[in-house]
This record gives sequence, C-alpha cells and structure tokens, in this order.
Amino acid sequence: MKQEEIDIYSFEKGDLITRIKPSKPIPGTEEFGDNIRDRTYIGLPLVFLGIANGCIYVENTPKKEVDDAPMSLFSILFNKESGPINLPLDMWDEGWAYYVDPYKIEKETKSAATNMLNNANKIKLEKELKKALDQEDYELAEEIKLKLKKLEK
Repeated sequence: MKQEEIDIYSFEKGDLITRIKPSKPIPGTEEFGDNIRDRTYIGLPLVFLGIANGCIYVENTPKKEVDDAPMSLFSILFNKESGPINLPLDMWDEGWAYYVDPYKIEKETKSAATNMLNNANKIKLEKELKKALDQEDYELAEEIKLKLKKLEK
C-alpha cells in the first residue's frame, strides 16, 4: 500500500496522522554527513493539534483510540505519554499522512490505493467546501461540489 503525502495545513485538530517520511536534514550535523534526518515519528499514530509559534503540535494517541500504539523512544526516555509534542515547522512540514491501522490494511491492489487517495482527496475537499461556505464564497463552493461528485463516481 502506497500512502500519499498530505500537506500539513490540510489537517484539522483531532485528525489521526503519522509521518511517512523522515524530517528534513538536521541542522548542525554536517560533520556527520549532510543527510542526517529524524525518523522518530514514522508510522506512529499522532493526534494533530495545530500549527502555531513556528511549530506543529501533535500528541501521542491515547491507548483507547489505537490498541497497543507504540511509544516513541522520546516518550519512553522522558515519560511523556501525553501532552503536546512540538516539532519545528521548518524541519517537519513535509512527510505527513493520515494514520492507517496496520491491522486493517487492505491487500495491495490498484483499487485499494486509488480508494485511499480518493478518500484523502474527499476529506480535503470537504474541508475546503466548509471553509468556502463559511466565507460565503458560493462560486468556489459549487466548484468543490463538482469535484466531490466526480470522486464519488
């Protein structure tokens, strides 16, 4: 199953997300090579809280939402099972996707990958539609509705 990267600004508070790519290169590690990247949160379920203060705020998923959700090394070392985790936006703005429960992965087929992409696009379009309606931009809302109808076919 290939997950498509989703723009961090597309998520809303409470969305269950994960990293699918490492961070951008870590500054100050040039003497060890110019491509040292943090892979800490890849595959871990995280609850998106929002973006502020130049950071992406997430928190570990409560155990009741995802059974046996693994804890990151950071959480184990610093006993930080809950509360916000702040990730600098300049290093962590790329490489995000909606979390997929590994026990519910469909067999890898083109239709499964297409369905997943269509669902992600549908969620994004529904959020854009709500925003357009809130801003009373009815022309944009109609364009978005047409795109949603095409996805449903």
